[in-house]
Amino acid sequence: MILRKVSLTKVVVSLFILLLFDLSFSQIRSETTVCFSGVIKSISGDYKFVVVNDVNILISSSARIVLKAGDLKSEFYVVLQGVESLDGILVKKIVVTKFPAV
Repeated sequence: MILRKVSLTKVVVSLFILLLFDLSFSQIRSETTVCFSGVIKSISGDYKFVVVNDVNILISSSARIVLKAGDLKSEFYVVLQGVESLDGILVKKIVVTKFPAV
């Protein structure tokens, strides 16, 4: 009888301890907003990707660009605002702050 009580007490205490810990392994990550600036090194022909400071960045289809997408050129100094996702950085807004000196 005493052995049963001790065993039951151990099981109940173990279950209580396990319930205190968050054992869920959620794959959902909150999106963090990323904002950085740099010089455009290159732009893909279809304006889907831009390379800024040696980082390849995806431009979303809903991205707000202060100029038209066709007006973006290399050597423009830009500020990018986007979200960091599993695929990398997805740009939501591009602002050209300085044009290259002619």
